[in-house]
Amino acid sequence: MEKGDPSADLDGFRRCLGEFATGVTVITTCLAGDRFGLTSNSFSSVSLDPPLVLWSIRRASQSFAAFEACPHFVVNVLAADQRDLSQRFAKSGPGKFDGVDCREGLGGAPIIADVAASFECRRAAAFDGGHHLVLVGRVEHFCRYDRQPLLFAKGRYAVAADHPDSRVVDAAPVASPAPTTQEHPLSLLMVRAYSVMATRLERARRSSGLGLSLMQARLLKAVHARSDTRLEDLLPELFLDFNASRHVLESVVDLGLAEIAADGRVKLTRSGDERIEAIVEHTRETEALLFRGIFEGELATTRRVLGRIIDEQSG
Repeated sequence: MEKGDPSADLDGFRRCLGEFATGVTVITTCLAGDRFGLTSNSFSSVSLDPPLVLWSIRRASQSFAAFEACPHFVVNVLAADQRDLSQRFAKSGPGKFDGVDCREGLGGAPIIADVAASFECRRAAAFDGGHHLVLVGRVEHFCRYDRQPLLFAKGRYAVAADHPDSRVVDAAPVASPAPTTQEHPLSLLMVRAYSVMATRLERARRSSGLGLSLMQARLLKAVHARSDTRLEDLLPELFLDFNASRHVLESVVDLGLAEIAADGRVKLTRSGDERIEAIVEHTRETEALLFRGIFEGELATTRRVLGRIIDEQSG
């Protein structure tokens, strides 16, 4: 899809890095009684013995001075339903912990409730990493919970699903059978169904020559539906944090498909309007194949239910 020199094409390099799927964490600390936290997907394990982990922080971050000086920090691995927390801690400014359920960990660093896992760390080392500082922590205590993790890949949030070729063998007999799709919460089924549809649509979009990624197409659709609105107002429809959404917006502006007014409002150009019409038509054609074999009455009911949810929440 693309290649180049990172020094000449920083955005392309960022998109290439996005092919490596990661979890999403909120790193927290407490210094002189003040709590600090930020979203990071640079977290990685280093060693089991001794138990070491690492992550990196931008030197330009408002929280840099606190994390550079802190003797302890906690790595909170977010669960699949904590996307809002990721977005909250990805932004700069005060009040990040307002209304967030936490308890004190090592050194007073906050441990966020309902995460997938947490690692309480004592700072072990720090290394220069260019625009970032790499912090290594020795894990003093860990907790793992029965929750699915939140993932991030290709510039957007995702949830985990078993690979179809996986063959998992349980060490002990299971007392009851796994729930069928009919027994799963409706919201989880909707997320999984959307993931299947989005993958199919993106594959078809690439082969058709429309030349847009899933996120670029999603952003164009959002702007088309809510023209002359600001990027932050589109975030609920993009499922991305502000920084990732901004990069997507900049890419479609560079393609001449959208423009940003002086007051920050976004609207499509004539080329953008033409492209979105082609995308919508292509989506209808792909859906006709995807939904083949499903009765029209069932599809009509699904449309009504989803439409009602959207209308009620929008109101």
